[in-house]
Amino acid sequence: MNAAAVPAPPDLAATGGALASLGRIAPPFELDRFGASFGRGAARASGSLAFRFCFREVPFTASTERQADRPVLRIAGDLGYLPYTVENATRRRRLRKALAAARRASGLRWEITGRNVIRVGGEIDLGRRLTPASVIAGATALLLRTRPYLELIVAVASEGA
Repeated sequence: MNAAAVPAPPDLAATGGALASLGRIAPPFELDRFGASFGRGAARASGSLAFRFCFREVPFTASTERQADRPVLRIAGDLGYLPYTVENATRRRRLRKALAAARRASGLRWEITGRNVIRVGGEIDLGRRLTPASVIAGATALLLRTRPYLELIVAVASEGA
């Protein structure tokens, strides 16, 4: 009877550095510190993270950065174009009214850019740690503040389109 060749065990010296570096990270894992130095020195906290997502069919970009060693999440969403007066004066007037209400009540930045794009933006301090849970909680908190205005603006913008 022939014995099948048994693969050699993994080289622990090669994998030990990676495992040891993971062992030094205390949960909850901070996204920017987890940057996995894997034995090549301490991972530095950059505070930088960028991603995209959609909410209510509106594309958003999000990014984090550290300010005074605390992570801050910024989001920005483009809601489309403000129609020119000759295209639809009524819709333009209604959108401007909805944007004025959103500016007053939501605590976020609502603007019309130089290219007539309606944009919303905001930021929130994520606390002491940049974890997946804190990023999701921060984004959710900002989005909940936009929701009623976002729905109104999207509804008005799609009228007669």
